[in-house]
Amino acid sequence: MASIRSNIIKRSWAPALIAVLICLYPPLAFSEMADMVKFEIAKKYFRQGTVHFNRMRYLAAAEYFRKAVREYPDYYTARDHMARAYKLAGFTDSALKEWENLSEMSPDNVAVTSKIENLRFQDTLLDRADDSPEYVLYETYKSSDYNRFRFNNPVDIAVDNEKNIYITSFHDGSLVKIDSNGKGVFSIRTSIDSRLYGIDYRAGRLAVTDFKKDRVYIMGLNGEVRKRFGASGNNEGEFHGPEGLCFNSKGELYVVDSGNSRVQKFDDAGTFILQFGKKGEYEGELSRPTDVAVYRDRVYVTDTGNRRIACFDDSGNFIENITVDGVESPRGIVRSGETLMVSDEKGGLLWFNPSNGSASRLSADAKGNSLSKLMAAVSDRDGYLYCLDYSRQAVALFSPAHKQYSNVSLEITSVDLGSFPVVAFYVNVRNRDGSPLYGLDKTNFTVTEDSALITNLYTDYLKRLAPSVSIALCVDRSVRAEDHHGDLPWTAEFILQKMRKNDSLEVLNFNSETWIGNKFDWSRRRALRALRERDYAEGKNVGKALYDAVGDLVPRLNRRGVVLVTDGSVDDNSFRSYTPTNIIRFARSHYIPIYIISFKEPHELLRSIASETGGAIFRPRDVDGLRSIYSRIKNSEEYRYVLVYSTFKLRSFAGWWSDVKIEVNHKGQKGVEWGGYFVP
Repeated sequence: MASIRSNIIKRSWAPALIAVLICLYPPLAFSEMADMVKFEIAKKYFRQGTVHFNRMRYLAAAEYFRKAVREYPDYYTARDHMARAYKLAGFTDSALKEWENLSEMSPDNVAVTSKIENLRFQDTLLDRADDSPEYVLYETYKSSDYNRFRFNNPVDIAVDNEKNIYITSFHDGSLVKIDSNGKGVFSIRTSIDSRLYGIDYRAGRLAVTDFKKDRVYIMGLNGEVRKRFGASGNNEGEFHGPEGLCFNSKGELYVVDSGNSRVQKFDDAGTFILQFGKKGEYEGELSRPTDVAVYRDRVYVTDTGNRRIACFDDSGNFIENITVDGVESPRGIVRSGETLMVSDEKGGLLWFNPSNGSASRLSADAKGNSLSKLMAAVSDRDGYLYCLDYSRQAVALFSPAHKQYSNVSLEITSVDLGSFPVVAFYVNVRNRDGSPLYGLDKTNFTVTEDSALITNLYTDYLKRLAPSVSIALCVDRSVRAEDHHGDLPWTAEFILQKMRKNDSLEVLNFNSETWIGNKFDWSRRRALRALRERDYAEGKNVGKALYDAVGDLVPRLNRRGVVLVTDGSVDDNSFRSYTPTNIIRFARSHYIPIYIISFKEPHELLRSIASETGGAIFRPRDVDGLRSIYSRIKNSEEYRYVLVYSTFKLRSFAGWWSDVKIEVNHKGQKGVEWGGYFVP
């Protein structure tokens, strides 16, 4: 984007140039001088706008960028930043309009065209289930290429929230971890004579079976054993060759006890709950079962010896046997969205939809790549597919076909110069559909400043922070909500009692006006004192309260969430300041969920805001839901990236504009963004 540089005057050479022009050609000189004066004025507005932008006050930034454009209409950089500010503030229609203006000014600008296409695509995107997505082989991780991290005779695989994959190697009983870029992280053994088999991941934990020692291990993501249970035998809680296993949504474990032809269920502490299945070929009987998956309230077991899938309810009652055409030796089974992925060691991978019984297969791609002996498969949340090939001792990584032909969206949300010459760029990285692209590290980013490659990049700043939360508690102070005043402290206590000193909570009140009842801090006493105030009046400006709450949370570095306490009603003026669409887009731009506690049946607009931002609605009688709000926010995932590096610029460069280009490359998907900063 050469025009960014051409639109910024890096040194004050204008006076000298004007003097030369006056001497050579006076009429032209006055014309050029007028343009340069306008540009200098516009540049001052632009610089003021960047101050607000970097403090994440996007609407204020947009106004200064607009002043710069009014003063100098061809100020390309200012118009681009104005569009960015509008987009990050939740006004995507205004952002789209400005980028369309830029596209007319520079039709060949691929970055702007991509932003326009992504915004339009997200606005028209319809959620739809796809039982048989198209895949393209992207990469193959071969055990022989990994030296210290080999996985001989691999039998099962899991993937965590950062796209790290974990492989159990039956031959030497090791657990191997490979990061999202295909690099080995560790290879560990629980003991010399172990034979690790099944593995599953949930909420920062791994569960692994030891086929030879008849045990189950609960591990951390660094491979440390946190808990172990089981022994050899056929009594409750004992095993004879445990194989596949899986967590359910409560953290309970189902373990396939293959040698005893049954499945056992345990709570998250490893205490036996129940068992079901026995050896045989009739209803409720199993022959060499290998793996298990949970889908809704059903438990599906690969009944390998009987060439079928056995279905039970979550209490162990037999439901049905499922036979799929062409399935010869089903081994692995795992839930993937609304389908089950079944790994057939002879027939390859298939998707089975329990709701309608439909099935489809993963076929070889155009290059003729196929799977030899498929033991297990798993997909991550971006839809990438990891297939474990036992014969080839490899993991085949398949990319959804559409991701090979679409670019990711990369946006700069702020630049922190407070520790200059250390520079920190805050960025969001999204898939084309607007969902966050997670699991990236410094190897996925390339930063170039004034054409010089940055080599000292650091990206783990947010990951290293101690887990903490910031919550904006919006309190409805309308006349309609006054009847529930006495319930406010009781409701808030579900959050306040769980808060720690590194957490913070803001009380934001609203009726026709909005005002801060208590600024962000950790004090339960001060929050309760603010909640007991009786400042009720007419009006219910829900829109402004929610928008302000999101805006207050945007700059904070911890896990963030809005909690609205209301009677559930709205009036004609509730969203006059900011529409539900503005609020939803603003919150989603910064990954901030909105939870709503409604004393009465909530209005449909409130329901939409909660669901579209990733939050939820709870009624006071839903005590478990109220208790979960704090942990939902604290345990939410961090999707923001902070790119930190030391610049070669010195303080003597004060006022100099530095062009910065940021590129991201992840599994064939690429994105680029241009930005910069004024040297302080």
